[in-house]
Amino acid sequence: MSKVSIILPTYNGHRFINRAIESVFSQTFVDWELVIIDDGSEPAIKLVIDKKYLSDPRVKVLENKENLGIQKSLNKGLRESNGEYIARLDDDDWWNCNNKLFKQIDLLDSKSDVGICGTGAVFVNEEGKELFKYQPNETDKEIRSLILKKNPYIHASVMFRKKLVLDLGGYDESKETLHLEDYDLWLRLGVKAEFASVRHSCTSFFLGSGGISSKFKKEQLIRNTQLIKKYGKQYPRYFKYLAYSYARNFLYSLYNLMPSGIKTKLFAIYKRN
Repeated sequence: MSKVSIILPTYNGHRFINRAIESVFSQTFVDWELVIIDDGSEPAIKLVIDKKYLSDPRVKVLENKENLGIQKSLNKGLRESNGEYIARLDDDDWWNCNNKLFKQIDLLDSKSDVGICGTGAVFVNEEGKELFKYQPNETDKEIRSLILKKNPYIHASVMFRKKLVLDLGGYDESKETLHLEDYDLWLRLGVKAEFASVRHSCTSFFLGSGGISSKFKKEQLIRNTQLIKKYGKQYPRYFKYLAYSYARNFLYSLYNLMPSGIKTKLFAIYKRN
C-alpha cells in the first residue's frame, strides 16, 4: 500500500502528459503510486508515455475501452488506487516544486480533522509563460467563508483522504455536476471535515481558452448556481453568494464579448478575490 495515490485521467492528452508525469517523478516524497486512466484516447496513451516511466512498478495505466468521461474515470481511479491519500493531476498541468506531496502529507498527517488540502497555483499559457499566480486561503474558517463564492481549489493541486471521499460516494457522475464534479465533492466533503491549503504555488495550471471562455461556460455557471442552492445553507453567507451567482451568470454574457487579453486580466482578478 502506498501513502498516496496520484490519479491522472487523460483523453487524447498526448502532447503534455510526459511533462505531468515527470513532475511526479521529481517529487522528494517517493512512497506513491501513479494511476493513469486512459479514457479511450486514440492512439492509446501508452504509446507516447516515456518507457522509463512505464517500467516503474509504481505506475499503472488503466484503459477504458470507450470514452466514459471525466467523472467515471475519476471514480475508476479511486476504486483502483491503494493509497491512504489521493492526489490529483491532469495531463496538461504539472507540479512545479519537488516537495509538493511532502508539504500536503505533512499537513494531513498532523491535522486529522482536515479532509482536503490544496496548494497555490501558477496559471500559464500554452507556451508555459506565467499569466498570474493564485494563492488560496489556508485555514478552514477562511476557505469555508468563501466556498460559495467560488471553487477554492485548483483540482490538480488537491490531496484528500481516500476513505472519506469513498464514504461520500466518490465523484458525482450525474449531468448536473459535469465539469463541476470537483466543486460538488468539496461542498459535500466540507460537511464532514475541515478544509486547508498550503500557501505555496506548487501547481502549474494550463489556462487554455476554455478556462476563461467556452460555449459550455454559461451552462456550467447555471449548474454552479444549482450547487449553491443544494448545499449552500450548510455554509456561511448563503443568500449573499446565491445572489452573487445570479449576477455573475448575467455578467458573463458581457464578459464573453471582450478580447482575450482583457478576459485573462479579469479572470485573474476573479480568482484572486
